[in-house]
Amino acid sequence: MKDHPRIYTDASVNLRVVDILIRLEWDIETAQQADLTGKIDDVEWIVYAREHGRIAITFDKLKADQGARVAHELRKNGGHVIRIQGGPEQDKYRAVGKLLFHYLEWYPFLTSSNGMSIIGDVRTASCRNYTPEEYQQKFYPTDAKQFTEYLEKRRDRPYKPRPRNKKIAPEQQPLD
Repeated sequence: MKDHPRIYTDASVNLRVVDILIRLEWDIETAQQADLTGKIDDVEWIVYAREHGRIAITFDKLKADQGARVAHELRKNGGHVIRIQGGPEQDKYRAVGKLLFHYLEWYPFLTSSNGMSIIGDVRTASCRNYTPEEYQQKFYPTDAKQFTEYLEKRRDRPYKPRPRNKKIAPEQQPLD
């Protein structure tokens, strides 16, 4: 791998995994280095990664409200996210193995377009790449449908200046 990805890891990624990726000469920045630790909104780390030209990696499942916000952010402003299934408690070599095993699937996709790559177990060879629209539609169909309808209405809307009512100047009142 002569072309190394620029990665940003959130707080869920084990530091031992980061050490292995640094040994592989990947350009890694952690949440601690970016001062994004503690209780922060998941959208913040995606915005940070996007602004610094990095691919965000997480072990979080991105479900419920936080997942909906992430899907909305990816669709609205773009970004590159890898979600490694198995959680932060999985063996560090297994997590890195998943990342390296599916490298030829997720890296070309994320360098050419915005979206989310969900990397599963090596045995099942599951790496699914989703554009922001596909990701939102697959995991949050109700929200995606409303968002799509909103965008369709706004996309081709011609600009029409609003008519203004002419104000009549008040009559001069006599001074006492």
